Amino acid sequence: MGTWGTAIFSDDLAADIRDSFVDLVAEGLSPADATQRMVGELKDILAAEDDAIVFWLALAATQWKLGRLLEDVRERAIQIIDSGEELRRWEGSYIKQRQKHLAKLRAQLLTPPPTPRKIKPFPKSSTDLRVGDIVVFRLDEHTSVLLCVLHLWGDRGGGYANICLLGLDKAQPFVKREIVLAETLGPHYTMLSHEPADRISILARGVRVPAQEPQSFRAWNNLAVHGHACKWDQFPDALRKVLPKLGWQ
Repeated sequence: MGTWGTAIFSDDLAADIRDSFVDLVAEGLSPADATQRMVGELKDILAAEDDAIVFWLALAATQWKLGRLLEDVRERAIQIIDSGEELRRWEGSYIKQRQKHLAKLRAQLLTPPPTPRKIKPFPKSSTDLRVGDIVVFRLDEHTSVLLCVLHLWGDRGGGYANICLLGLDKAQPFVKREIVLAETLGPHYTMLSHEPADRISILARGVRVPAQEPQSFRAWNNLAVHGHACKWDQFPDALRKVLPKLGWQ
């Protein structure tokens, strides 16, 4: 988690709290049920004093903006602001800047919130890929690339596949039963959408891949050519940029 400013949501945790509440309400939960769900799921965060402060301030600000402010959440946030305990996290000129944001939030929480509006569910990412899949991705009519699915994971945004480039497809059968770390040092990507059926085909399944251990992360992060998170519709452009750097012709 990181903080990059003094505003209420200039903080990774605060932004996550906002997004989680919005997502739960969009799924059909009442404000009370969404709050209860978050409190239950984030017990570790609420057990840390500074993180708990961020949680309640972010939740109160989000609920007010959405017209779904719960009285007990409002009271918690105001109590935190009035106590001054939140300012312990700040130094120098940042204290006055933070005081201004807190004063603005306090005044806001004491005014009637906007009329609630319907929140549309955010489209979630998904994947039918499996760990150990060897995939052929067709870049164009002349070039296809071999990929390996190293890891699957998910959060409130859905499910994602972490993949690694293995090389250009030579239109040969894939016979390996295991991929070792030294063979997975092509750029890695986290794919944030569902794979396009018209561009990929599964060449092999159940191939053993390196464990997600510190050694592998260090090796991947020390690559001269890095991958990144992207959607499948952005992937062709990402490949066109990286393939020449890799010398794959």
